[in-house]
Amino acid sequence: MENLKEMLLLLSDLQELDTRIVNLEQQSLNLPKEIEEKKQEIINLKAKFESEKIEYVRLSSLKKEKESLLSTKETVIAKHTSDLNSVKSNDVYKTCLLEIEKAKADKSNIEDEILMLMDSIDQELINLKQYEETLKKTEAEATNTISLIEQNIKKYMDDIIILKKERNEFAKKINTNILSQYERIRENRNGQGLALLDGDSCTACNMVLRPQLINQATKCQELVYCDNCSRILFNKKHI
Repeated sequence: MENLKEMLLLLSDLQELDTRIVNLEQQSLNLPKEIEEKKQEIINLKAKFESEKIEYVRLSSLKKEKESLLSTKETVIAKHTSDLNSVKSNDVYKTCLLEIEKAKADKSNIEDEILMLMDSIDQELINLKQYEETLKKTEAEATNTISLIEQNIKKYMDDIIILKKERNEFAKKINTNILSQYERIRENRNGQGLALLDGDSCTACNMVLRPQLINQATKCQELVYCDNCSRILFNKKHI
């Protein structure tokens, strides 16, 4: 039936429109994920930057504590050194000397710790500057990328609206019963209601078809469905 051939040709064109719409919708759905990934990248960098700041504050506070403790040891040394001039017994004198030596040893250890802390603080400052520069650069790049993605989303949405209007107008050319069956199958078969023949196989599910089914689809006298995926079969090469 020539009319059926024409309907199937129109149906094939309709499916191409549907495929374009589905692809655009899928692409538009993926784009917000990219925006979230960019935002999460910034959040992670900010968290790392804040972590470095906390470490810098911790090291600086620890350095002040050590400096305060160093001052205490210096006071102890000064006190016992002064006491040496006034003590009247050897035992007290020896005790003062021991306290001075101990305080000096503690002072030396504390000074070493302060020097190590100063090195760590200097390195932490370098890290902070690097993270700050990286954060600013990444934020600028992410903001620009997000803006471009949002523009693409809008373009996809506009294109989808235009294609859907075109699709709805085009669908009016197709017999309502055939269109209804196509829509029903399409809804349950990942957006594809029509399957072209490729030799002896269904291009939608790749199953080898019965010769009788191939002949029926080629004659195009009635709607023929794939035994496996139930899509409408169309031998477009023989039209």
